Amino acid sequence: MEQQIRAVLFDMDGLMFDTERLGDEVWRAVAGKYGVTMTPEDVSLLRGRNYESGRRAFLERFGAGFPYDDMSAEVWREVEARLEHIVPLRPGLFELLDALRARNCKMAVASSTDSARVLHNLETAGVRGYFSAVIGGDQVTHSKPEPEIFLKAAAALDTPPGLCMVLEDSYNGVRAGAAAGCFTVMVPDMDPPTPEMERLAWAIVPGLTDVARLLEQTDLQKR
Repeated sequence: MEQQIRAVLFDMDGLMFDTERLGDEVWRAVAGKYGVTMTPEDVSLLRGRNYESGRRAFLERFGAGFPYDDMSAEVWREVEARLEHIVPLRPGLFELLDALRARNCKMAVASSTDSARVLHNLETAGVRGYFSAVIGGDQVTHSKPEPEIFLKAAAALDTPPGLCMVLEDSYNGVRAGAAAGCFTVMVPDMDPPTPEMERLAWAIVPGLTDVARLLEQTDLQKR
């Protein structure tokens, strides 16, 4: 094989951990306390975005007077309280991490969530030791769907983006991975594949247990 994937860049929420549903539930509950009816489609605007990008998206949707900062602070207090001791894993996570470690494949986390929360969740879930680098949404200027976070993660692993695999569940994450020039794999969670995702993603697989076999493929030509 002339080329082979040397590093895997993981998203966190909805990809490694089953936390997107929790976030959606809490956002809608907090919005109700503020007299705002928030639909699942509204909450989906936040997926794959860091704080500032999410703020801009909500102010555009709900208007300049929307109390995003106050609501977001309340949401995160509730989410952090629920995740203090247990972080729900998506099926197959440890199997994939062990398979990648056995291949001497470098690994990093590139999440739009603030880095302190990312590190807490990784430690709580017992997976921090698998990752050589962790990049949070507070460490980039341009959030997903821009490619900055994946380019920074690849650089942290000293690996060209073209030899990295990105694992993502969100539309913005897939867009960012593709824009970075990585082999981007969508592992859907709450957002089903769309024609755009089928065009941008190198592969779409049902779950994490299906990812390891992709590394065995010899045809690494991007679409």
